[in-house]
Amino acid sequence: MMNEIIINYKTSEKRFATIENGKVTKIFIEQPQDETKVGNIYIGKVTDVKNGMNACFVDIGTEKHGYIHRDQLPSFVQNEDPNKQYHPISKFVQKGEKLIVQVKKDETTIKGPLLTAIIELFGEKMIYIPEGGYIAVSKKGDERSRSNWRDLAQKHQMYHEGFIIRTGALHSSEEEWLSELNILRQKYEHIIKESHTQKPPSLLEKSSMFERELVKELAHLTNGRIISDDQQLLQRLKQNHHSSEWKLSLHLADENIFSTYKIDSEIEKSLRRVIWLENGSYLVIDETEALVSIDVNTGKFSGTKDFQDTVLQTNILAAKEMVRQLIIRDYGGIILVDFIDMRNENHRQLVQKTIQEEVKKDPKYTRLVGFTSLGIFQMTRKKTKKSLSETLLIQCPVCAGKGKVESPETMAFRLERELWEKPFKEHEAVLIELTDDVKTIFCGEKNEHLMRLEQTLNVKIFLLTLSFSRPNYYIRQFGTVKELSAKF
Repeated sequence: MMNEIIINYKTSEKRFATIENGKVTKIFIEQPQDETKVGNIYIGKVTDVKNGMNACFVDIGTEKHGYIHRDQLPSFVQNEDPNKQYHPISKFVQKGEKLIVQVKKDETTIKGPLLTAIIELFGEKMIYIPEGGYIAVSKKGDERSRSNWRDLAQKHQMYHEGFIIRTGALHSSEEEWLSELNILRQKYEHIIKESHTQKPPSLLEKSSMFERELVKELAHLTNGRIISDDQQLLQRLKQNHHSSEWKLSLHLADENIFSTYKIDSEIEKSLRRVIWLENGSYLVIDETEALVSIDVNTGKFSGTKDFQDTVLQTNILAAKEMVRQLIIRDYGGIILVDFIDMRNENHRQLVQKTIQEEVKKDPKYTRLVGFTSLGIFQMTRKKTKKSLSETLLIQCPVCAGKGKVESPETMAFRLERELWEKPFKEHEAVLIELTDDVKTIFCGEKNEHLMRLEQTLNVKIFLLTLSFSRPNYYIRQFGTVKELSAKF
C-alpha cells in the first residue's frame, strides 16, 4: 500500500499524520503556544564581550540578549592556531560587531536565548553547515556506505563547508544529494545578502518546527502521497522537496481532513489507557513523571496450542503495537514493559528481536537494555518534545490530578475545526456556549483569532460563558445576526 502523509494546516493547531500499510504510524501536533524560536536565524549586534566567561552577548531583538560561547564562532572554529583555546574570546569577536546567529535554545525567565554562529540549514538528505568545516554521516548506515558518503561529501566540499549526511541520503543518488546541496547553498547566499540589507537586530530566516518534522518524515519514507488542506503549504513542499516520488493532493471537502482519513479516531485511541489488540489481548499504558510503564495481558485470547505458545504469540503482537504506540504518543525517557512471563529464554530472545526490528522504524534514538531478572523489559527513548498526552491533556480539576481531561487548547482548536465544517453559506451567525478557559484560547490575544475566523468564514460568532467543571463548548444555534444578538 502507498505511504500517505495527511496534513491539517489551515487552522491554528497544525497537525500531520503518517499512514503506512493502512496503519497510522506517526502523529505530530503543534499548538500556537508551543511555537519556538529554535532554528531562527538573525542578524544581531554584539552588546558585550566577557573574557572571563569566554562568551559574548548578542542583541537579536528578544527581551534578554542572547548568549554565545567562543567555540560557536566561525572565527574561532576556522582559526588554525593550535593554541587558539588559550586565547580569550575578544581575539575572535568585538563589541558592536554584526553577527549572523541561530537560536539553539529558547529564552527562559532567567536566561536569554542560547545562540550559535555556526549556522545549520536542514534538508531531507543533509544538514548543511556553511561554516562548520567537518563531515559526519548517519550511524544508521553500514561502515562501507558511510565511508562512501564521507568521500563523496569531501569531494564536493567548498571553503569551510560542513555536512551531516542524514539517513535519508543513504539510499539516494549523488545527483539527488547534489541537487539539495545547491538549493541549500543558494538559501545561505540569500541569508547573507539579506544580512547586508537589514539593520540589526532583524530576523533573516524563520524556522518552522512543524515543517522540519514534516521534511524528516518525507526523507524517512522517501515516497508516497501527501494530502493537505492548505494550497500554499503544498506549493512550498513542491518547491523545496526535490524528490519526484511524492504525489501532492489538495483536500477540498468541508469535512476536516483528519476526520475524513479517520486520524481523529486514532488520536482518541492514543489517549486511552487500555489498547486492545486484534487477538483479544490488550496493553495497559501509564505515563508518570518518572517513566512510562506498559503491562501486557492475554485478555480474551486463549491461543491454539499450549499456554507458553499463547504467551509468546501475545507478547510478539504486543511488542509490535507497543513500539507503534511509543512513536505515535511520542513518549520519551525510561520505558518499562511487563510482558507476560516467559519461562523459555528463546521466547524472550524472539520478543526482544521483534522489538529491535520495530524500533528501526523509529527516527528517534532508542536504546534497548533488555529483560531484568524479574522479566521486565527495559528501554529508553530520546525525548525532544512534549508527548501527545502532554500536548492535548491537562490534569482534571475535579479529581485533583488523579485523572486527565482535554485541555482548553485542545477544545478551542476542536471548536475551530468544527466551525470550518459548518454550512455558513446558509447562516450569517452562530451562537456558542463555552467555558472561560476555552474562550480565552479560542479568541486569542485582543480577539485576533476570533476576528480572523469571522472574516475567513464570513460569519458573526456570538459567545456566551458556560459554567462547567472542565474545559468544554457547545454550538447552540445558527441564524441571523439580528435574532442571535437578541439573546444577549
